[in-house]
Amino acid sequence: MASNYASVYGMQKGTNLHGDDYSWLSSIFYFGYMAGQYPGAILMQKLPTGKFSSSTVLCWACHNFAGMAANIFLLGFVEAAINPGFVILMGMCYKSSEQPLRLESYYCTNGIATMFGGLIGYAIGHINSGLPKWMYVFIIFGALSFSAGILSMIVLPDLPSTAKFLTERERFVAVDRVSKNKQGVKNRRFSRHQAWQTVADPKTWILFVMAVGAQIPNSALTSFTSLIIKSFGSGTLGTQYLQIPGGAQGLGFSMSLTTISSNVAGYTKKQLTGTILFTGYCVGNIIGPQTFKSSERDFHSAYIAMLVGYSIKLACVVILYIYMYLVNKKRDREAATAGTLSDEEERAAIEQGMHDVTALDNKGFRYAL
Repeated sequence: MASNYASVYGMQKGTNLHGDDYSWLSSIFYFGYMAGQYPGAILMQKLPTGKFSSSTVLCWACHNFAGMAANIFLLGFVEAAINPGFVILMGMCYKSSEQPLRLESYYCTNGIATMFGGLIGYAIGHINSGLPKWMYVFIIFGALSFSAGILSMIVLPDLPSTAKFLTERERFVAVDRVSKNKQGVKNRRFSRHQAWQTVADPKTWILFVMAVGAQIPNSALTSFTSLIIKSFGSGTLGTQYLQIPGGAQGLGFSMSLTTISSNVAGYTKKQLTGTILFTGYCVGNIIGPQTFKSSERDFHSAYIAMLVGYSIKLACVVILYIYMYLVNKKRDREAATAGTLSDEEERAAIEQGMHDVTALDNKGFRYAL
């Protein structure tokens, strides 16, 4: 995002970028992000979730301006654990019915950041001394990221049972509340059975394709908005504040995040599903910048790719909803045929969930629609 704001302040000239270098710079971040998914998932299972996620926020602010491609790859690598980590924390701390709104709110901060980023970019345009203006973008955004990482390290709990701001009774209530999700809280042991179920579950691959489709257009918002607006004849300062309205609609990807938090049970499976989803996220963001060709002044190929991406995402949303709806109805019919008492089934489902049983094995689990 910082590169987007810096691009109209001469970053390409200041770093000697030519031709499609800027497009590759945008893609390289997601190569690092993709490479960091799998080690990040393993470390998140073995280490305290809150502390590990907070430490990666601190790391991604610790880079200088030399060797842009190498730094951006490393930036993506250490940032890879952030979204999966916060999705898992949401699942640990809130009931399934509470997670969608909270995850929407969490991911909507991307839009809020875009809005405030436009204001900061506009303010930077009035700095007329010292370093080149594009450098101030990275300095200010880096300082904010580092400060947020320190704050997160201090206040963010690893589990509801270890939250320092809760009393002992409140911690018990917090764990009891999420037990009704039938998903458990955390298991540090990697389950091969759950790993196989992740690969065999149709939801995993629907979410993967949805993420690819959603994130092809995302590159336009994160890397090329400034250049697109400037191509319409807007001045440098005007380009910055015209990005503010675009941040208000920054919701797109959050639906798939709520699906993982609310509708994937089993800690290993939740981790791996998130990893595969965010791999799709990276693939889409790697493809997207490559559709912006320096030989096309009107970005025709990019606009076509964006329309295709949005269409794929919409189709996947419909398919995913129908699949989960049909599974719920099938389990309701099976429970009715077996004559299972609803209270007994509910208690058994909760107990299985707290023992790290997946949705495929826990027949009392129902998808949140």
